Amino acid sequence: MTNWHFAPGRNFECSQCARCCRGWRIHIDPQTAQTLQSSPFRKQLEVKDGRTFARKNAQEECTFLTPQRLCQLHSQPGTGAKPAGCRQFPFRLTRTPDGIFVGTSFSCPSIQSNQGEPLATYQAELESLTERLPLWGESGVPVCPSVLLDWSEYLRLEKHILERETVEIGLAEGLWALGQYALRPDRPLEGYLLQAAAALEPPDEPLMLMEHHWFHRLLAHCGEKSARAPSRKAPPAELETYLRALLHGKILINHRPLLGNLALLHLLPSFYRFWFDQSGSLDHALDLCERKIATHPNNLNELVEKMADDFRDQLDPVL
Repeated sequence: MTNWHFAPGRNFECSQCARCCRGWRIHIDPQTAQTLQSSPFRKQLEVKDGRTFARKNAQEECTFLTPQRLCQLHSQPGTGAKPAGCRQFPFRLTRTPDGIFVGTSFSCPSIQSNQGEPLATYQAELESLTERLPLWGESGVPVCPSVLLDWSEYLRLEKHILERETVEIGLAEGLWALGQYALRPDRPLEGYLLQAAAALEPPDEPLMLMEHHWFHRLLAHCGEKSARAPSRKAPPAELETYLRALLHGKILINHRPLLGNLALLHLLPSFYRFWFDQSGSLDHALDLCERKIATHPNNLNELVEKMADDFRDQLDPVL
């Protein structure tokens, strides 16, 4: 029997805002694409790089979205005709040796406001989407191309991050410790975690250099410009909630090696503050963090891998 892990105290109910239907390329999974290609909806599909997507209109909206902000597939053939990604949103499912962890996208206003039913209410709907989920962590978690971390050690890392005064502090300590482990994996990660707080007493140059250089480089990659560092006036409680939700959803072990994912998550508070500075809107800040940095971007892999290598190369191995 598969164990399901939902973040406690988190809720959701679709408000039909249609945000998830605009602003990005909506991928059509192969099974759904095959069905739609033999239906009247085939003209609303396009194939790019061997994958099928829903076409977008001039407003960057999915062409399956009606003027009433409803999905044609949902209202005509039925929910089962929608692409798997649309049926799953705003949930993110990660299969691990300990079961399925359910994360959520904070691009969804209902998730941001924590409105609706407890997340566990949706388990039956989500179960049909788990058949092809890859299993992450069974043979260890890749730290970088040549180094693996045992699943139990990964959980120790995550626990350390979550138990610090703030997640942001925990991310800095975890990143330093994991970078040291990448240099000397013959020593247990726990030893590096115990040294992390003292090692990060100012001046902590490797982290400072990475934050300055890679924040601005990634910002430019997102099409943004910044003349100054982000302030700290963005709501801290909401940032803490957001970071904890990302960790619960096992964002660190998905798709890329752990060191790069942890470095990116370490930078996320800077992006959150930058986008909040721009607009004064928590909704805007969280939406852009999700779309451009955290869970939805599909073009950061090469940069994140370079960032991880750059950070590791700047560290002096501890004795």
